[in-house]
Amino acid sequence: MKITGSRITSFLNSPNHDLIGTLLYGPDRGLVKERGKILAKTYSLNKDDIFGATVLTSDDLIVDPGKLDDEISALSMFGGTRVIRLRLDHERNGVAISKIIKKYDNSPKMAEAKLIVEAGELTQRSVIRKTFEASACFASIACYNLSTPEVISLIKSHFNDLSINIEKNALQYWAPLIKGDLALIKSEIEKMAIYMGYGERKNRTVTIDDIKKVAAGGQDITIPDVIMNTMSGNLSEADSLFHRAVKGKLNSAVILRGLQNYLVRLIQAKTHINSGESPESAINTLRPPIFYMHKSTFLNHLKIWPLSALHKALSQSLIVEQNLKTAGAPQEAIMGRLLIALSSYSKRRS
Repeated sequence: MKITGSRITSFLNSPNHDLIGTLLYGPDRGLVKERGKILAKTYSLNKDDIFGATVLTSDDLIVDPGKLDDEISALSMFGGTRVIRLRLDHERNGVAISKIIKKYDNSPKMAEAKLIVEAGELTQRSVIRKTFEASACFASIACYNLSTPEVISLIKSHFNDLSINIEKNALQYWAPLIKGDLALIKSEIEKMAIYMGYGERKNRTVTIDDIKKVAAGGQDITIPDVIMNTMSGNLSEADSLFHRAVKGKLNSAVILRGLQNYLVRLIQAKTHINSGESPESAINTLRPPIFYMHKSTFLNHLKIWPLSALHKALSQSLIVEQNLKTAGAPQEAIMGRLLIALSSYSKRRS
């Protein structure tokens, strides 16, 4: 069965104990790991039982195909609930795992342990994912990257616990910079908390200047720098910023994702304008709101770019996304060509 939306949090805190196992999968491996830890703690009633948890990997099951079956059926040495955490890095043994899941789904009383499977992205064709989703005694939960509003909420929650204040504009500036894997987000929040003295520095509030000094991506070229210059038609500047960003360890795929998000927001606003709303009114409908330092540039982009061109740009970005995923692809060159094409179009329209 699938666990989705608002049901995920309640399930993690209080899972149905009739369920034998849960598949956690998705692009956010940090979130997969965190949810796995939450489930393991929930199932392990005896926290002092050092033999209560068993960790397996994909390669363990290739060496010993029957090990997972043996572990699920093995009794706990000290009573209580045993937990098995299976960490999948590949699906070469997917069919064998699927057969074991189906076996215990048909005969749940044979299971003596709880299974937590932690994996990366699994397509809809994945045999493991399909088996978990179709089972009555097993559940699946997708773990996607947090949205910008969710990142903002996470920052606020952590800082509130530490009595650290942060300016609204700084929050809007920072959240897109660290959006991505949950482990990275928490690392950046912790780094800022250390810089702020864990709230012991009285009357201090996190500002944009603090973020530029401390945050990853804040000190050098940021994704918005590349996007704004590209969409404004600043061809030479956009190309230079992009290559400097890549040298500064910003990934081409991350920059592409930022560009796609920006195109979607332009399309949303442009659609409202084409329906008769004013540009200011159209911008006010966007959530999260446009960062105040980018507002005038965003308005200019709405003037330069017609809706049809924005849709074509987004479609082209999706093709580039597929090309970036090809093994051995020259990512910097592929992404660079897209930015030059968009910037050249904008320059002609300006």
